[in-house]
Amino acid sequence: MRNAVYILLLFLVGCQSKDQYSIQGHLPDKTFDGEFMYLVPFENAVKERVDSAVIIDGKFRIEGVTQHAEIYIVRAKPLLRFTLQELLVVKEAGELTVSIGSNSIVRGTALNDSIQRWKENKLKADYLYQKLKQKYKLADNIHQPAIKQAADSINSRMVDFNVHFVRNNKDNVVGQFVYKIMSSTFSKEQKMSLNLQ
Repeated sequence: MRNAVYILLLFLVGCQSKDQYSIQGHLPDKTFDGEFMYLVPFENAVKERVDSAVIIDGKFRIEGVTQHAEIYIVRAKPLLRFTLQELLVVKEAGELTVSIGSNSIVRGTALNDSIQRWKENKLKADYLYQKLKQKYKLADNIHQPAIKQAADSINSRMVDFNVHFVRNNKDNVVGQFVYKIMSSTFSKEQKMSLNLQ
């Protein structure tokens, strides 16, 4: 009987550790000590599904158990979001490291590395597109067509990147998330080629 109890305990501990996740957070300095960081579901964000941790010495840690991978947001209270960029993360089993600041970053699991890569590409394309839009407004009629063509090219490349990204990730939560928020920019043919409708 004692052996059966011992085996059951080992089994339970093994199952628990497989579903464990931890998020180790770092901030630029100790300015935000005493404030809270929140882990909020991207969808269905009810109070019971939100976790939090206090910032101490420019660090915080959130940990728990998760049954399946899901998109979450690491964020500070609204007033601090002008300084501390919100961060998309995949809450899944494993150890994540997040750096929260003006350009927040997540590392640690394949899905989180993937969502970080997608975010970096999107931010870069958005930045270049906005720069060209400003340039277009200030340009004369002669230069406007070339600027518009460059902006359209950035948009087209980003759509292609998103389609390729979804195709390579359509069986995981990251690909499904990107499809959900970006599919309005896809052509009918691109949507059909992904076979996700």
